[in-house]
Amino acid sequence: MQVSEEFLGMSGPCAECGRPVVMPTRDSQRRLVMAVQTGKASPKEPVGETSGRRDPADRALLRAIVGISGVLLATMLLAGLFVGMPALRRQLKIADRNNDLTRMKAIATALNAYCDRYGTYPPASLDDPTGKPLLSWRVLILPFLGHKDLYDEFALDQPWNSPLNLSLMQRMPEVFCSSNSPDAYGTKQPNFVLLTGNATVFPPSGPLGRTQVTDSPTLLLVETSNGLIAWTEPGDIDVSVSGVKFGSESMKSIGGLHAEVALGVDTRGEAMIIPKTTTIAELDALVSPNGGEVIASKDWTAHP
Repeated sequence: MQVSEEFLGMSGPCAECGRPVVMPTRDSQRRLVMAVQTGKASPKEPVGETSGRRDPADRALLRAIVGISGVLLATMLLAGLFVGMPALRRQLKIADRNNDLTRMKAIATALNAYCDRYGTYPPASLDDPTGKPLLSWRVLILPFLGHKDLYDEFALDQPWNSPLNLSLMQRMPEVFCSSNSPDAYGTKQPNFVLLTGNATVFPPSGPLGRTQVTDSPTLLLVETSNGLIAWTEPGDIDVSVSGVKFGSESMKSIGGLHAEVALGVDTRGEAMIIPKTTTIAELDALVSPNGGEVIASKDWTAHP
């Protein structure tokens, strides 16, 4: 390989074997001469700069230079990556959260569309005449998520685990699970749930309508670790039983999928990033639809 004049007379370790490689230099007649290990120069047949002949020493030196440059470049890249790692990790966390919030907002849009159509939000569970829960609210909002064909296949008068309804479990829309849960989609388990119980949008007496929600913001949907058998199974966080708390306990605590925060969406369809430093009193106020509680002004869209 042709080597630039600036490298004449230089030496360095071979990139392959590590042995020293010495570049030729030019004599007084501008002929290339090779140095020998004794330090004396031995004449070598002149090689023109454009002759196209490639001396083995040229190739060895070039490989050595490329090897050294590669190590330096890799070191510089690793150093830069190390310096920028905290910022990179933060951006990845934000991207993970936003991906889940996008899914949650789509569900909230469907819940509000159902409310606009029927006057109230859907019941947390579709019950039979005796009050036995049959199917989750997720089945009821399928038409508002673009899955009317799937909705039409369900037997609404049968429980979620009847042979017919159970056969539809594998067709869960991805929107119901978190992309940050390692197994939710594979097991067809949901991560986004309602908050039910007294002083919620979904009290025992029946779901409220949008006009009955006077506090703003009021949580409509939150994330939790997956734990139901199927997305069609009735099951949400009953705050009358477990209260409102952070944690990783499925269907009993909010959060568990993202460090530092729990994700939610309010009745307006706005994303809520709830720091785990939020007090129990503040959480209760966020859940209450019309309690008139005063919450300290916060930006619920800010990533800590």
